This record gives sequence, C-alpha cells and structure tokens, in this order.
Amino acid sequence: MPERSFAQQVPASLHVVDQDDRWEGDSQPDGRVAAAGGPAADADWYVIQVKPRQEGRVVRHLALSALPAFLPFIEVTRRRRSVRASCLEPLFPGYLFIRLAPLHREPGAWHTVRWTPGVARILSTGATPVPVPEEFVDEIENRVSEHGFVRLASRLATGAKVRVLSGPFEDLEAVFDRPLSRSGRVRVLLQLMGQPASVEIDEDFLEPA
Repeated sequence: MPERSFAQQVPASLHVVDQDDRWEGDSQPDGRVAAAGGPAADADWYVIQVKPRQEGRVVRHLALSALPAFLPFIEVTRRRRSVRASCLEPLFPGYLFIRLAPLHREPGAWHTVRWTPGVARILSTGATPVPVPEEFVDEIENRVSEHGFVRLASRLATGAKVRVLSGPFEDLEAVFDRPLSRSGRVRVLLQLMGQPASVEIDEDFLEPA
C-alpha cells in the first residue's frame, strides 16, 4: 500500500476548536489536524482514546515522534455570543487514529503512544489492541479530501416545502430557495399578503412541511 500523508491545512476562514478553546477569544490554532509519518508496510490503524479536549495536543506530540496519526474534522455551526459561525470540531471527539506496526516489530512506537501526554488508552479487547479496517479509514479520508474536513450537505433541497418554527413568521409554510452562507443563513420564499417574498432565516428555524 502506498504511503499516505495526513498533513492537512484548515482554511483560515474557519475556527478550529482545540483543547484549550472554550468558545472564548479570537485566538486561532495553527491549523494542523494530522501528522505525517512513515509506517511499515504491515502496519494497521488503531484508535486512541484521549483525555477530554486533548486531541490536538496528542497529534502534535505524535508528530514530533514521526508517528502517523489521523484526526479528521467536521464543519459545524455554533452560536457564539448570539452570532452563528462555522467552525471545525473533531469528527470523533475524544478519539483519533494511529497507524502502527505489530507490537513485536516496533515495541518502541507502542510505548511512545501509550506514554504520550493526553493519551488515555489504545482501544483493546482485553489486553489485545483492536485494529480498524483499512477501508473504514479510507472512507473517512475520502470524505475529508475535498475540503480538508467533512462538510455535511444541507438537509433541505431547493424547492422543498418548509415550515417556520420560530420568529415573526412562525407556523407559516414557505419554499426553500438556497443556502446563503456556511453560518446557517438560508433564503426561503413566503406568501405575504398574496405576494411572494424572499426572506432570510436561520436554517435551524425550519423543518420540512
């Protein structure tokens, strides 16, 4: 299998939630979401459980040891100080993937992982670490390849009938037009006083009619 690099760059317009981030302040992490390394040909993927909000810290420490870790991110919309904003969070909070050769081949690498600051454990059955199927990691890699992170499609399609859940147009039906931004604002078409009107609204305030 050809060696792959998981060193990805996060777009500067997106906020990355790191272990020291509590949704306060404007500081940005360095955008590094994975570390590249050179695993053996017979290496497998395993899952590391990390301590709360320590994913980024663990990846950075593993990078210093040239151990190939994979920390996929997903784009989510959060409300910060009443403002909706797109940001990146770990796809599997509290977990990341590590590629390791068998323990008897490279015991030093396993020792390094187990004693990396922020690591809680390697997922195992009893005392035996459980490898992750290669195709599972491949599928996640494919999902993040276009943007560098997973981006979910809108749950509403253009032309779909929707109902407004909150605000001045509560309980009115409308037609979904299109998304306006990644921050969750969308455009719908309402019938107001017998005339069609274009209205901007948060997607969270809509449901299929």
